[in-house]
Amino acid sequence: MQQRPMNLSPERIKYLRHDNGWSQELLAKASGLSLRTIQRAEKEGNSSLETQQAIAAALNVKQEELFAVSPTPNVNWKRTNMMQSFIALLVVAGAILMLFLLGGELKHFSDFYGGLFLALFMYACTAVAFGPHGLMKSIRGLRYLFASEISPSPASDYLSLIFKKQITFLYGGALIGLLTGSVAIHSHHGALDSDTSLHTAYAVNLLILLYGAIIAEAIFRPLAIKLESRELK
Repeated sequence: MQQRPMNLSPERIKYLRHDNGWSQELLAKASGLSLRTIQRAEKEGNSSLETQQAIAAALNVKQEELFAVSPTPNVNWKRTNMMQSFIALLVVAGAILMLFLLGGELKHFSDFYGGLFLALFMYACTAVAFGPHGLMKSIRGLRYLFASEISPSPASDYLSLIFKKQITFLYGGALIGLLTGSVAIHSHHGALDSDTSLHTAYAVNLLILLYGAIIAEAIFRPLAIKLESRELK
């Protein structure tokens, strides 16, 4: 089990105390601690486990909320876990590749511009929704695909939220591409000299939806589920 840090965040204690409208004396009285102990905790963060529990109970917050919030998820990187995740991704990629080969030649499933539009649309929407900082978090957060032991934290919850929204952006971009392609096909129906050309055009048009589903369901949704906080019952 991971050891709980013994130093509190002075800023968090001050914020929570001010949020309750308490002075240091009132917090000391409510927690049953001495005023000197409260002052030391707010100045240096030094405290025992019993002091942390008493302050958390007095402020009516979880003990974890008394510590500084890390801007990145707390991950225990292990070679074994990384290899297991890597093998799982290879299995998923292999299964998709097998379906492509069963469906025909690989070139029939290639649409560079559709994939490029989908990626640009998703990341542009991410930048609008979460700002450049959120965009960079989502890109750097892809490395957590290879992690297994991620401690629940506000940072992991926030990153999970970004990936969940990116799933929505992916399907939204795929729908826009699909509808745009359909309009283009019907607008140039006269240029399609045979049913074969029409079917080929519609097959290419469907690829952007296929790409969106693969990226969303094989990458972003498992990653979002892995990062979100959940309690085992």
